[in-house]
Amino acid sequence: MKKPAIVEIEVSHRTVGTTSSKKLRDELLVPAIIYGPGVEENMTVALPEIELEKRLSVVEKEFLHIKVDGKVFNCIIQDVEFHPVTDRPIHVDLYATNPDKPVIITVPIRLDGKSPGVAEGGRLYQPLRELQIKCLPENVPAEFAVNISKLQIGNSLKVRRIKSKDLEILTSGQRTIVVIRPPKGASVAITELEDDEDEETEEVAAEA
Repeated sequence: MKKPAIVEIEVSHRTVGTTSSKKLRDELLVPAIIYGPGVEENMTVALPEIELEKRLSVVEKEFLHIKVDGKVFNCIIQDVEFHPVTDRPIHVDLYATNPDKPVIITVPIRLDGKSPGVAEGGRLYQPLRELQIKCLPENVPAEFAVNISKLQIGNSLKVRRIKSKDLEILTSGQRTIVVIRPPKGASVAITELEDDEDEETEEVAAEA
C-alpha cells in the first residue's frame, strides 16, 4: 500500500485577532491553528498561502511536517475555510498526530485498471470517491487503489470488498464505490462483485 508523501513546511507564530489576520493575508500568509494529541496545547501559526494551495491541489493524502521554533509536528490538513468571493484560503486547521494514537481520516479512492464492461459500451459511475478510516498514523495510506478490471456491465463494487489488517474502515460496507451501468436505453440486473456467494442483485434500468 502506497504511503503518504511527507512535505516539510516551516511556519511562524502569529498573534490572534481580526487586524493581525488581515495583515497576514495581505502578506500571502494563511492563519492556522495546530491542535491534537501531538501538541501539548493549541498553537496559532501562519502558513504560506502558495504552499497551502500546492497541498490542496494534491489528491493523495499527505503528511505535513510543520516546523515551529525548531520543533517538528506531524500534521494533516483537517479543515480549510475559504473566502466566499475570492475563494482564497483564509484559515486552516492542522491536526497534529501522535504516533501512538489512532486518527480518523478520509482517504481518496483511485480506480485502477480497465473495465471490460466499459469497453463493451457500459457507463462507469463512481458515487463514492473517498473512505473514512481509523488507524495509527504510520498505517495511513496515500490512497485506496480499487481494481475494476473484472467489472462487466451490471457489476458493482462495494466498500466491504476492501479489507486491511492495519486499519478500520468506518464508511459503511454497503456503500457502492463503482458500478458499470448499461448503455442508454438498456436495462440489466446490477450484481455486486464479491469473492463469496452471498451476492445481492437489484433491477436497475438505464436512463433513456
